[in-house]
Amino acid sequence: MQFLKKNYEKIILGVVVIATLGLVVCLPFLVSNEKRKQNQLEEVVVKRKPQPLPPLDLSKEDDFISRSKTTIAVNLDKPHKIFNPVRWQLKGGAPFKNPTGEEMDKLVITKISPLFETFSLAGVNATTGLPTHYGIAIQHDAAETQQKRQPKTTYVAMNQTTNNFTVVAAEGPEEDPTSVTLQLSDTGQRVSISKGKPYQRPEGYTADLVYPPENNKQFLGRRKTDTAPICFANECYKIVDISEREVVLLQNSNGKSYQKEFNPTNSAAPASP
Repeated sequence: MQFLKKNYEKIILGVVVIATLGLVVCLPFLVSNEKRKQNQLEEVVVKRKPQPLPPLDLSKEDDFISRSKTTIAVNLDKPHKIFNPVRWQLKGGAPFKNPTGEEMDKLVITKISPLFETFSLAGVNATTGLPTHYGIAIQHDAAETQQKRQPKTTYVAMNQTTNNFTVVAAEGPEEDPTSVTLQLSDTGQRVSISKGKPYQRPEGYTADLVYPPENNKQFLGRRKTDTAPICFANECYKIVDISEREVVLLQNSNGKSYQKEFNPTNSAAPASP
């Protein structure tokens, strides 16, 4: 007992050292055993029967898509008065109610005529020893002034490009061909012309209009290049565009534009009121 009392600390320390050494010796085996267990768990296939997901509720999305296909337009035209106030005018000394815009409804397009760009064979310059030059006359009916509407002749050689065309072929005698083929630069189209058979294509239009409430006031042969406005119902308008089926007018007082469709079946001018 005396020995234990004197050396109990050394005995305890020895036991701890021996236990620690044993743990250190056993640690690799413990790690290896744990790793083996982990590998076995990884190789085990857990089979489960998953439950099907509930069907998606897309009713809100379908409703949104259906609503997006429906166009909604704000109509500020007649009979609304916000941008179309009622206007009173005098006629025969008596006032009458004339809503803005009704005068445009009464305007009638009686005729729309095309203005052509014309290519014609004006002559041939065949000089011995020199390439034959073909005189091609071009006339622009839609030009702004009468002077610019006069035909202008340009003499060009074969396969020479100028004024938006190229002479690509000629039929008949060189000094007096029966026809000449042109290739138009803007469209690539090939057209045949002769002295008696020009080629024409629309490049603009003129319009005849009438306003029946003012004793069938007529505006004949109006062009979009005209500087003079057309005036009726105490308002003046400028023609800004003319197509085959439509005339677009701009009101001078407020800058509002109007599109008048041309209906050939109703083009006769109405009788005076």
